[in-house]
Amino acid sequence: MSDREQLIKRVESGIPGLDEMLKGGFFENTVNVVSGPSGAGKTIFGFQFLYEGIKNGQKTMCILTSEDARFIKKEMYTSFGWDLWELEKQGKIIFVDIADPTLRLQKSVEVAPTELIKSFKKLIESKIESEKPARIFIDSSEALFLAIDSPYKLRSLVDDLFGVLHGSGATSIITVANMYGIDSIVEYGADSVIRIGRVMSGNTMQRSIQVLKLRGSGTINEIRVLNVSDAGMKVLAQSPYTDR
Repeated sequence: MSDREQLIKRVESGIPGLDEMLKGGFFENTVNVVSGPSGAGKTIFGFQFLYEGIKNGQKTMCILTSEDARFIKKEMYTSFGWDLWELEKQGKIIFVDIADPTLRLQKSVEVAPTELIKSFKKLIESKIESEKPARIFIDSSEALFLAIDSPYKLRSLVDDLFGVLHGSGATSIITVANMYGIDSIVEYGADSVIRIGRVMSGNTMQRSIQVLKLRGSGTINEIRVLNVSDAGMKVLAQSPYTDR
């Protein structure tokens, strides 16, 4: 494969209807941010992306910064029937669960936040090097950066993390919640940004999705309905807004 073919190769998202908005899917070996409020579906999005890779024979990796992997596996199984226990046993998904309190990157009196993030970076570099996944999902980045009070330091640390992901050869999804301006800094350095949210339509709450940017590609610049069912997520070709 030539350099040009490699650079323009697309990766299917696994979210029906989204690749149309992306004009063909994510570019391979890029860092793609999914932002939105708590409960909008960011974690579901990431696991559906990994599940698509597994169906295509790819090794995947999930890096959890604050949630316990046991509860995530239960949620995905009871909600969608995705048996992550079995897939992990088969080596198709690797979990990096930052369960050690010294690696959870929360504010600590003993260890400076920047040092904790550097430890996290070294850990995932090692895991990626040993496992060589084709798809990576990090959930969630605000847990990494919440204690960083300097925008300059935050931008530098985000760039360092993205550099690791770009150097991995994998296609990555990283989530971020809308809080304290962290999302805008994380979004700035990403190759693509997808924002999901919640919209009230009459008396009904609907999820919404919009592609804010995709470097090197046109996109469908519309806000569309993001539907979640027992089968997972699906983008509908309709607006979540209705006349009242």
